[in-house]
Amino acid sequence: MTAQLLVRAETTKLARLLDLPDPEQLAFLSELSPAAIRLFREHATDLLFDRDARRLQRVAAASKLVPAAISARAAERAFGPVLCAAVAGSVEPAQAISIAKVLSAPFLAEIAARLDPRRAVDVLAAVPPPLVAAVAAELFARGDHVTMGRFVGLVPEPALRAALPAASDADLLRIGFLLEDKSSMDPLLALVEHRIPGVIRAAYEQNLWAEAIDLLDTVDRANRAKLGDIAATAGPEVLDALIAAVHELDAWAALLPVTSAMSPASLATLAARPVVHTEAVLGPILDVALDHGLWLDLLPLAAHLPAAPLAFLGGRVAAEPDDDLTGLVRQADAAGLWPALIPVALAMRDADRRRVAALPVLSEPEVLRRIIATLAEHELWSQGLPLVSALPEATTTILASCLGDLTHDQLLAALRAAADSAEIATLVEIALAQDQPGRARVLALIDGMDDLGAVLEALTPETPDLVWNGLHEVRADIPAALRERLADRAESCGHPAVAAALRAEADTVPGR
Repeated sequence: MTAQLLVRAETTKLARLLDLPDPEQLAFLSELSPAAIRLFREHATDLLFDRDARRLQRVAAASKLVPAAISARAAERAFGPVLCAAVAGSVEPAQAISIAKVLSAPFLAEIAARLDPRRAVDVLAAVPPPLVAAVAAELFARGDHVTMGRFVGLVPEPALRAALPAASDADLLRIGFLLEDKSSMDPLLALVEHRIPGVIRAAYEQNLWAEAIDLLDTVDRANRAKLGDIAATAGPEVLDALIAAVHELDAWAALLPVTSAMSPASLATLAARPVVHTEAVLGPILDVALDHGLWLDLLPLAAHLPAAPLAFLGGRVAAEPDDDLTGLVRQADAAGLWPALIPVALAMRDADRRRVAALPVLSEPEVLRRIIATLAEHELWSQGLPLVSALPEATTTILASCLGDLTHDQLLAALRAAADSAEIATLVEIALAQDQPGRARVLALIDGMDDLGAVLEALTPETPDLVWNGLHEVRADIPAALRERLADRAESCGHPAVAAALRAEADTVPGR
C-alpha cells in the first residue's frame, strides 16, 4: 500500500478510537508515518484500558459469582458497552461466551466496537459462528468496517465464513482496507474468491479504488494474478477507471507487481487501453519502475505496448547512464525476460539501439547464447535480428558458435525470417563465420529449402560486400546447385568477380 493510503487507513482507525465522526478531522496527521500513527493509537488504547485495570479485574471476578443471565442483564442495563468491552479481556472465555449468548446482537455490536481485540484473543476464538454472524450483520448494517477489520485476523475461519454472507461486495473492500493484520488478506480472499468480480465492480461503481488498490498491493502473487486477470475482463470502462485512479493516487508501485503476474491475454488487454499510451501515464510508470526496483514488473507489460508508446518507453530507457542500462540488462537476463526486453530495444532509435548493443554485457558469450536461444525458442527472429545486427563486429564469432546449438527447424526458421526482412546479410555473415562443419550444415540447409528463391532475392546490390566476399571465401563448401544459383545472383547484383569465382569453383569439381 502507498504511504498515502496507509495514513488514510490509520487515521480512520484512530478517529474511531477517539469517537471522531469524520477521519478528516485528523488530516493534520498526514505528515506522520503510518507506523507512528498506529503506535500512537495502540498507546492510547493501552491508556484507556489500563488506567482502571484493578477495578476491571474486580468486576470480572464478580461475574463468576452470579448466573450468566444475571451478569448479562447487569452488563446491558448498568455497565454499558464501554465497561463491558474493558472487562471482556479479564473474563474467562467460557464465562464470557455464556454471557454473550444472552446479550442482544445490537448490544454485542456496541461492545465489539469498543473492544481491544488484543486483550480478548481467547474469547474471540471461542465465540460460536452463529453469534459471530449475528454481530457481523449488525456491524455491517451500521457500516462499521473498522471493527470488522480489527477482528478478521482473530476470528476462526468457521466463524468468519458465517459472518461474510452479510457483507456486500463494497463491505469486503472496506474491511480489507482497514484490516489490522494485513497478513489476513489472502485467507480472507480465499473465502470470497467467487465474489472477486463483484468486488471489482463495486470499486468502479462506488469509487472505492483506493480500497481496491490497497487490496492489489496486499495479496500474494497468485491472488494478484487473479485480481489482475478479472479486472482485465471487467470491461474497458472499469479498466480505464482503475488506471486513472492508480495515476491519481500515484500508486503504480502497487499496480506494476500485479501486471507482471497477469496472463499474457490480460496484459495485452491492459496494454491496449489508449490511456496507457499517453506520456503523462507512461512517464510515471517508468519512473516508479526504475526508482523502486520494479523494472522486471514493467517489462511484461511493455512487450505488449503498440509501437508509439513503446518507442517512448525505449527512448526513456536509452537515456539511462551506461552503468544503469547494464544493470537493467542483467536483471532482465537473469529473469529470462529477453522476449520482453528485445521489443523495448528494437523500439529505440538506431543510435540508441547501437549504444545499448555496444554495452560490454551484450558481448558476453553466455548472454549472447541466451539471446539466440530466446529468439529460437519463441520464434522472435524477425524482431531479434535487427538487435543482433547492431552488436559489435567482435561478437560475430560468438554468435556463429551459437548457431551450432540450434535445431534444424530453428535454423530454418531463422533463415526464412531473415529472407523476409532486411537482415539476411546479418544472418549470412554470422553463418559464414562458423567452423567448417557448421558452415556446411547451414549451406546444405539453404540448398534444400523449398523457398530458396526468397533467400536469394534477399541478397541485393545493397547487401554488404562482407557477405559477398564471405561467399567467395567459402565457395568450396557450397553445394553445386546452390553455388550456381548464387553465381547468377551475384552477377545480377553487380558482383561479377564473385560470380566468376563461384563458377570457377564449379569447374574444378570432377565430372563437370
